Amino acid sequence: MERRKYLTALGVLGTAGIAGCLDDSNETTNGDESNDEDDGSNGKDHRANEEADESTEEDEAELLEVVDAYFEASVAGDTDAMADVVHSESPLNPERWEEDGWKFEGTESEEVPEYEAEVVAENGSVEDVLELENAAFWFQNTDLEEEIGSQEIALVDVEGEVLEDDLERLVLVTEDGEWQVFFGGPIDDTPDDPEEVFEEPIVDENDDVVAEIDWEYDKDSEFAEDAEWARVVLTDSPGIEADTVRIESTIADMELEFYRKETDGISTTWAGAEGVLELHPEGDQIVVTAIQDGVEEVVHREHYLPEEDG
Repeated sequence: MERRKYLTALGVLGTAGIAGCLDDSNETTNGDESNDEDDGSNGKDHRANEEADESTEEDEAELLEVVDAYFEASVAGDTDAMADVVHSESPLNPERWEEDGWKFEGTESEEVPEYEAEVVAENGSVEDVLELENAAFWFQNTDLEEEIGSQEIALVDVEGEVLEDDLERLVLVTEDGEWQVFFGGPIDDTPDDPEEVFEEPIVDENDDVVAEIDWEYDKDSEFAEDAEWARVVLTDSPGIEADTVRIESTIADMELEFYRKETDGISTTWAGAEGVLELHPEGDQIVVTAIQDGVEEVVHREHYLPEEDG
């Protein structure tokens, strides 16, 4: 189970400023105060709007309280408290992990790191859940429509400095009438056509860093049956100085880094290393970056298209 530290405090974004009453000018638009006295409709509409705004504010506050309780329990490693606010069918529920022999641990922080949260939808759907990264993996054998489709679904976006400005979206689902955390993950922003965001190829012609890319690599894993993979082999004889070599599949958003350093008399090097990255099935690009003294240089960029042989 991946444990994330969220940085930025519960700013309760989305609840402030929502309960905006009708402007005073709306009550006296015609300059005739007797309008409200005729049938009372304007006054009733005004009160109805106020009540609706207050209800929305209360609903959002309740959702954010659940999110807050979830993070507090996670940081403390309090699995009982987590189970109280996590949906029983959720892959985040620690009881399900503990049944399989896993042990959940809290973070190193003694207090909940700060984070900002905003309710972005109180009428979410199963489709919203499946749009999150990694959802297809976690729910590949689950009929979410049957499991949660009849329940209320809400979406809460969480952001913090530790996430490097990336958004995490939490999905909350009602269970026995109470909001519970169900799932979470980055918002999948994969383009419909990966080729539209491809950058110009760069070839490491002298094999200074990259020796080979095997586009037909067959990863032996029960989780990789339907995935596409590439194996990147780095050269045994570097032609440039680099402290670090980073390899990325930019559409599938997978990254590996190899280092050259000496620690306690033990030397390590990226030379001759190899890494396996997942590829987006509709197209991807492998980017290899050499980093020396903090300066980054893309030394190789090659495209993968499923209709080609690599």
